Amino acid sequence: MRENNNKLGWVPEFSDKLIDFTQPDVMVKLVSTIDSRGWPHITIITSNRAISRDQIVWGQFFAGTSKENVQKNPKQGIFYMTAQPPFKFIQVKADFTHTKTKGEDLDYFNRSEFFRYFTYINVYKVFYNKVIAVTPIRNLPPSSIPRKIIRTIRKEAKTGLEEKRLNVIGYKLFSDPIGVRAIAYIDSSDGYPLIIPNLQINTVDYNRLYFPLAASKEDLLQIPVNSKVAVIGANFDMASQVVKGTFTSIQKVEDIEFGLIDIEEIYNSSPPITGKIYPEIETRPKVTKFIL
Repeated sequence: MRENNNKLGWVPEFSDKLIDFTQPDVMVKLVSTIDSRGWPHITIITSNRAISRDQIVWGQFFAGTSKENVQKNPKQGIFYMTAQPPFKFIQVKADFTHTKTKGEDLDYFNRSEFFRYFTYINVYKVFYNKVIAVTPIRNLPPSSIPRKIIRTIRKEAKTGLEEKRLNVIGYKLFSDPIGVRAIAYIDSSDGYPLIIPNLQINTVDYNRLYFPLAASKEDLLQIPVNSKVAVIGANFDMASQVVKGTFTSIQKVEDIEFGLIDIEEIYNSSPPITGKIYPEIETRPKVTKFIL
């Protein structure tokens, strides 16, 4: 691992304290995987916890990209953060090993507060993952940006494109003052995805995002310029979208440093229908007339 990662105190397995940290049903639990292009993907998987010092399990209740990705490339970044301030979080690197469709871990998730009252939705498969490295519990310091700085960023960094890549829901997810937001990138030192929380990620316009470096600055500076990143935006009504694109640069307005991400792809990760929504998938028009 790089020198900066060593400063974070990565260790090869969970302690009892870290295992306990992952247990609450109500907390932010994210999984980052790697797609066939080598781009990071990121999704919310609430049925997700450590069950021993070297093993994490998470459950599947609908088909999605993450489940496909790990069966082709086992490397993952897994993230846990408390749901209430002051926010605390841990980061994990793990390898997918196998799945099960029955057993006590599947039963555990279906008895959880989230699933036990659902009639039509249940966890039906559990994914097992070997822990490679985990950080200690870390604090996410609060930060805010003055409104005049936000206005300046949006004015100076806007793309000027007529196209609107974010739809109405996506724009709201990334511009509302309250929500869950995090960035995933591929750690070039070992090829594992790594998730960094940044609740201040916001929209420049419908085609570009920015993220301040005020909180978790040392972590964010590890993201290579011109690398592909995935950014999740979610609210507390179960809506979420994932923006994928290129981290293009770090800029500065007065004393506020911020990174820019050009949007290239958008993935809807909320059930009942998941999948890529930008660019739109081209389809052939329905054939209604036949000529022999």
